[in-house]
Amino acid sequence: MKDAFINEKEFAPLDDLYLLLKAMQGTLKMEIDGADYIVGREQLYYVFMHETMHAFIGKAAPWIYKLNEDETDFIDESAARILIDDLLGQLGLFDKVRLYYENHVNHRKELNYYGYDLSPEHYDEMEKRYRDAFAATKDIDSFCRYLSGRYHELGMKRRDGFSYKMNE
Repeated sequence: MKDAFINEKEFAPLDDLYLLLKAMQGTLKMEIDGADYIVGREQLYYVFMHETMHAFIGKAAPWIYKLNEDETDFIDESAARILIDDLLGQLGLFDKVRLYYENHVNHRKELNYYGYDLSPEHYDEMEKRYRDAFAATKDIDSFCRYLSGRYHELGMKRRDGFSYKMNE
């Protein structure tokens, strides 16, 4: 059954979500539309941007996946959050996610969920560096190289005893 939600169209992830919606509607015997979403629609925008940003990062800087998992996650998760904040403003999308964002998103603290003790000041410094040096060109690869350097300069490592299972 799960293969029924996989296809190879132009942008399969969106098509797959549409197929999943249709299957949910069929199983639950009712249809919904955009008006039936409340905060959920804002969350969908944000989650889509976040997960899709990882795909952009992976395409622009595939070398990060050859690093140890600890460094890869630091770069990938930091870059995704900083790039999303930039794009929300640049594309004028903040109003589409405002309620969800204001109540559920705190990029300065979220890296703690991944086991990193990154201060808000260090996060702000990385975000400022992106705006000053990389935002105009959208040079994701060079930004990731900068984040790799910061990872080493700051002596970043996951907290002892960190496990993704602890976050469940």
